[in-house]
Amino acid sequence: MSFDKLANAIKGIWGNKNKGYDKITLNLYGLNITVERRTNIEVPHEVTVVIPRVECRKKVKDNGEEIEIIMNSITIVHSPRHELAGPPSPPPVIPKRK
Repeated sequence: MSFDKLANAIKGIWGNKNKGYDKITLNLYGLNITVERRTNIEVPHEVTVVIPRVECRKKVKDNGEEIEIIMNSITIVHSPRHELAGPPSPPPVIPKRK
């Protein structure tokens, strides 16, 4: 193996420190969601999954059954963290009452 090939192989293993990788797999009652993201941005990212309500109701009547699944507002977000724009503003000056 030539030196260049070896250097590229090492770079491929350890040279991706600034790249971000996130993968979310969500499986709920037959709903399958996968979000996979690779970035080459040095800004850290946040991944958030919000599932406010999932409900499974099973009704048994005579010889049959009925299953009802309710999923409400499933949200997956991948967003960069923003740096502060500068120092915080001073609090407002409130005049004293006379």
